[in-house]
Amino acid sequence: VVAQQGLDFNKIKRSSDSAASSERSENSAREARFKKAVSSAQSKFSNAKAARVKEEKISTQLDNEIRSNDVKMEELRQDLARELGDLKELFGVIQQTASEAQDGYKTSLISAQYPNRADEIQQMVQKLGTDELPTISEMEILWYELQNDLVQQSKIVSFNQPVKFVTGYQEDEEGNEFPVYESQERKVTRVGVFTGVSGDDIVTYKDGLGLVAYENQMQGEFLSLSSDLQNSTSGISTFLLDPTKGALLKAFASKPTVNEKVDEGGVVGYLILILGAIALAIALLKYLRLLGIEGSVRKQAKNLKRASLKNPLGRILKVFQDNRSKDPETLELKLSEAMLKESPKLNSFIMFIKIIAVVAPLLGLLGTVTGMIQTFQAITLYGTGDPQTMAGGISKALVTTVLGLVIAIPTVFAHWFVSGRAKRIEETLEEHVTGLVAKKYEKG
Repeated sequence: VVAQQGLDFNKIKRSSDSAASSERSENSAREARFKKAVSSAQSKFSNAKAARVKEEKISTQLDNEIRSNDVKMEELRQDLARELGDLKELFGVIQQTASEAQDGYKTSLISAQYPNRADEIQQMVQKLGTDELPTISEMEILWYELQNDLVQQSKIVSFNQPVKFVTGYQEDEEGNEFPVYESQERKVTRVGVFTGVSGDDIVTYKDGLGLVAYENQMQGEFLSLSSDLQNSTSGISTFLLDPTKGALLKAFASKPTVNEKVDEGGVVGYLILILGAIALAIALLKYLRLLGIEGSVRKQAKNLKRASLKNPLGRILKVFQDNRSKDPETLELKLSEAMLKESPKLNSFIMFIKIIAVVAPLLGLLGTVTGMIQTFQAITLYGTGDPQTMAGGISKALVTTVLGLVIAIPTVFAHWFVSGRAKRIEETLEEHVTGLVAKKYEKG
């Protein structure tokens, strides 16, 4: 009885039959879907195969057409070359001339006055880069522009145009510096294609920027001649023309001024200049002082009986008068003592001038050595890829040597003049002291 309640074989059989039937149905459906997918894939494969065959036929046809067209193109080129004959060389010359004109217009000052003159030339150059030939009108435009360029080269013209000035520099993400410009409407005077000036500034033309003023200005005679030219309305004006179209003027404008060269000397350079100014000031004052003393000594020499304490000879005469009654040997010692007292007063500060004359070139050498050390350190870090930068560092280093010599040479002459004047006064005093002693001996 317990076994019948735990297991119902009929129920188990019915469940098994039901599961088997459901599985057969799913398998049938799965087989049907697979057969359908296979049939669809075979259909797509057949279509793709047919399309491939069709495209291969088209590709073969196109290859044949390309080969045929290449043959025709070569035949046409040969026909064109035969038809052109000598004109082929003409068009080559036109192409070369147009290219050169286009490149020249990018930096020509005439382009500042006629900014759009290179557009049609550029189109011609692009056209000549293909097999297309220029038309008669295009060749006439090239001829006109070349003729106009020749005419404008001989003219001095004034016109108003924006001029860009460098106001500073900025760095991009890679650390490269580029200038920042500020534009101003200015009157520009163009001397052919050689030089352009605007006020005290020299201007040049750059493609894409227009007129750009040099950062540094010319000095002296050029400014006066430039002003005369810009203010002139007729007649002949003298002007310094740059035949290199700006290269020489740019080099001269970039040449540092005296103040800029002195600034390159740094602290050592300014110290040398200060010492030189002090030495020359002392030399001048001392020289004027000695001239006054020499004059008073000469005046005293004309009146030896009345001694004045305001000059060295008068003070020595005072000593002579106070010790006249003593023996000649004692009097000679007294006068020698008075002479020794006057000598330091006459030679005061003269040694200081000599010291500066010796120290100035040594300071210059010190500045040069330190500057050379900095230059070689920069070479060690960045190499010698830029000779201009290396030469600039050496030039700056030599500035202090130049300053030292510039100060030392006149200081040596100043010391010579002052010391010579002091020595002359001493010789005059010695002469009178010897004369006084001689008179004493004669009387004694």
